[in-house]
Amino acid sequence: MENSVYIGLSQQTAMRRQLDVIANNLANLNTTAFKGEKVLFREYLEQAKGGQQPLSFVQDYGVQRDTREGRLETTTNPYDVAIDGPGYLTVDTPAGPRYTRNGHLRINSQGVLSTADGYPVLDQNSRPITLNANNGQPTIALDGTISNSTGRIGRLNLVTFGNEQALDQVGSGLYSTDQTPTPATNSMLQQGMIESSNVEPIVEMTKMIDLQRSYDASNNLIQADDDRQEKSIQTLGKFN
Repeated sequence: MENSVYIGLSQQTAMRRQLDVIANNLANLNTTAFKGEKVLFREYLEQAKGGQQPLSFVQDYGVQRDTREGRLETTTNPYDVAIDGPGYLTVDTPAGPRYTRNGHLRINSQGVLSTADGYPVLDQNSRPITLNANNGQPTIALDGTISNSTGRIGRLNLVTFGNEQALDQVGSGLYSTDQTPTPATNSMLQQGMIESSNVEPIVEMTKMIDLQRSYDASNNLIQADDDRQEKSIQTLGKFN
């Protein structure tokens, strides 16, 4: 196979990966606190035979998460909280502590403040927060302090990390990390609101259209090289 074909195929493989990421972004347009992603590429050089100029391939380097805050939307749920600024709520799961910006919360059957999937949300002492419905709806202050008619109940554990790109998605809006969390001192919690996805549909659709055009151009290049080889074989065959 010719070098030009190999280069074209590497480009198409990279574009396929990019298309998967764009499709995932679009699929999560309505996912609470979802962060869009983009693929990072780098050049990979391989020395050609015969001392020719190195061949330039494209290589998938990784995925970068867009950590910009999504739009805050008002809800009718007094247990919903949106994080205004950097930070993550701490969640207790069977696999250990996890972190999320999805503040769509509820009270489970045991009266514990939990995520939509039933995982308890922890306070600053790494303990679940129990609320008694008979004491009225809770008030969640800007600093995460939860109170009701009986007084102060606890304070949500809002944390940040030195490298947000190192957080691993584990599903259901949760992240895991080996980093040590630190208190989020420059953020506020807004009760009765949730953070929407930060994906911009027009931008993603434009990327998809541009990607399709690039893919078609690459495919035409590969087809042209294939036609050239076929024509060369036919021409040489006439002299045999």
